[in-house]
Amino acid sequence: MLEVYCDSSYNEGEDSYIGCVVLRDGMQLHQSTTKVPNHPQNNLECELAALNFAISLVRTFSVGDTEIVVYNDSTEAVKAFQGRAQQVEKEFPGSRINFEYIPREKMNQATADSLSKKFPVFLSSTSTSEVESFSRRKDVLSDIARDGSNVFYLEKVPEMSTNKKTCYRLIVRTMEKILSDDLFYPVKKGGPGTQIKAAEQLRKDLSNPEILSSLKAKGVRLENSYFLLTDETWGLRGTDSQAYSILPSSIPHRIICDEVDRSPQNLFRRAERFR
Repeated sequence: MLEVYCDSSYNEGEDSYIGCVVLRDGMQLHQSTTKVPNHPQNNLECELAALNFAISLVRTFSVGDTEIVVYNDSTEAVKAFQGRAQQVEKEFPGSRINFEYIPREKMNQATADSLSKKFPVFLSSTSTSEVESFSRRKDVLSDIARDGSNVFYLEKVPEMSTNKKTCYRLIVRTMEKILSDDLFYPVKKGGPGTQIKAAEQLRKDLSNPEILSSLKAKGVRLENSYFLLTDETWGLRGTDSQAYSILPSSIPHRIICDEVDRSPQNLFRRAERFR
């Protein structure tokens, strides 16, 4: 069986990319990162382009495979291609081709997602931690709403970003207010594991006694805090619901996210009900 896992990352105002992984009988044949052609207007256009590119990879790697499966994590895009399956099959006599939805956190799809972030999959010596969805977690939302737990996340700073680098601002806030927003991290675009390297720099800073002292003077509490994965840091998400954190592993904390709406506003809006 030939399998192709494809995903895309839509970047408004910037180049968008497709990530693909190809396997035959469970053995990996190919990984790639490819720029989305033309100028896509939204995420769906990117996912449709990813599926089109996946078909081109089937043309390249198929050697009479009787079963071909193309996976993507967009239900809309998959549905569109399921309607075209018989037409596509005409290119591959003797083969049956299926287009299937798969959640992003599944292993090979997560790899395709990482590849679509404009860098090859990068293995860091830093360990990963479990990612928890806060969508239906009353304990997490109540903890943030009532107990004043600190939430850490990164925010892109457009006015400090260029064609060659992206600048992130570290935000630390509670339900009530922002405690710190004056630490900036410029990251060079491209290259292996750029977001992971940014996280490693953050972990060093958050282990620096001077920086720690400054944060604590502002009321920041690192222990039992939360690191929120947003669109800006989705590249830290690995396989099987694991992710790299921006907080040192020596500090007790949890990594949280929402699979659909990854904005900080969504988190605090949901937590508002538990005040």
